[in-house]
Amino acid sequence: MDHHASQSGDSPWRGGRWLLFPALLVAFFLLAGCAETGQMNDQPRYDPLEASDFFPEQQSALLPVPGTVPFASTDSPNSPAVTGLTEDGEPVQGWPVEVNQEMVQLGQERYNIFCIPCHGPTGEGNGKVTGFGFPKPASLLAENARSLSNGEIFEIIQNGRGNMYPYGYRVKPDERWAVIAYIRALQLKNGAVNLQDLTPGEIDQIGSQQ
Repeated sequence: MDHHASQSGDSPWRGGRWLLFPALLVAFFLLAGCAETGQMNDQPRYDPLEASDFFPEQQSALLPVPGTVPFASTDSPNSPAVTGLTEDGEPVQGWPVEVNQEMVQLGQERYNIFCIPCHGPTGEGNGKVTGFGFPKPASLLAENARSLSNGEIFEIIQNGRGNMYPYGYRVKPDERWAVIAYIRALQLKNGAVNLQDLTPGEIDQIGSQQ
């Protein structure tokens, strides 16, 4: 009886040894892929500053063409155009960007994508979501909205307020200023805006608003 028990106890160990061999074989091939001469170590690309026989200068990266002018964005991360704030941390009153016809048109496009469902086409807060039980937002034509500075509206678009969700990750800083310009156009016209009917004088009036 002890003999049978011993044989029974050996069976799991023998089965384990049979499983061990395939596992070692798989590990061997995986390690072989990381060998010094393997594809993982020597990939079909150039490292920075690596020599190359392809170009006459024996370099993998060519020098800029003579006369090339370097370019970098002039907007600082702390620029009012990016933050909506002055150097003192106060909301911008006027415009840190130029207001023109193209900017207002961009603002209309973004407004129709992100704002119109709640604020409606004329900015009166009668968007379609209100028909599904969503609280009606305040009218953008009301005096309290007109009295907001551009920087304050910029911050509301970015971070949201009340029932309004933040749109900072979807509406970029330059697009926020464009939306603000379109909102000012709605307020100037006291409702619907036909961009083709906006005169250069009205564009200047929006751009001079503090």
